[in-house]
Amino acid sequence: MLARELHDRVAQTLTSMLIELENFKLDQNGNHTVVKEVIGLQESTREVLNNLRRVLYDLRGSEESNERFVDAVRALLVAFQEKTHMKAILSVAPSWPARLGTTAALQLLRIIEEALTNVRLHSGGSLVEVVLGPAIDGSVVVEVRDNGRGGESDVASKTPGLGMLGMRERAVILGGRLEVQAAAGGGTSVRAVFPKEELA
Repeated sequence: MLARELHDRVAQTLTSMLIELENFKLDQNGNHTVVKEVIGLQESTREVLNNLRRVLYDLRGSEESNERFVDAVRALLVAFQEKTHMKAILSVAPSWPARLGTTAALQLLRIIEEALTNVRLHSGGSLVEVVLGPAIDGSVVVEVRDNGRGGESDVASKTPGLGMLGMRERAVILGGRLEVQAAAGGGTSVRAVFPKEELA
């Protein structure tokens, strides 16, 4: 009961603050002093949220194993493949974290789910691949890429839709960022990049 109250009231308030701070920061383009202050506020808020998550994990005694998370992603791809008849591939790097915090696992699943929805609605391709792996700088990456229309797709638009904004907000909650790359010749990649420690 206490864990649920903490999550529903405090954690959600802190999460909303992070999203609002990120939106405010984006509006301050060129105002380096303000941006620096906002980044400091984001880091402090994220630290409080992470500490709260650790308390929640202790209260709930729950942690997602890598196997359970990967199984959940695989189930998403099976359902996606059956619904769209597109080929769906899952690639998991050996260095993918052995355990994920429950909140992190849920947010990652939602990012993947939304990215797959975008592929289904906009790509017009025949293949999608989900990659769980490391980045060059030691961060953790979740990537969803397809062989669809690329630069011509709605996903590549400079005006992001609600789905893209939702993915970006979920990435920010976990201390990460969202990157979208669409090739003119075809294919779109949506990458969510996180510090490894934020997923524990």
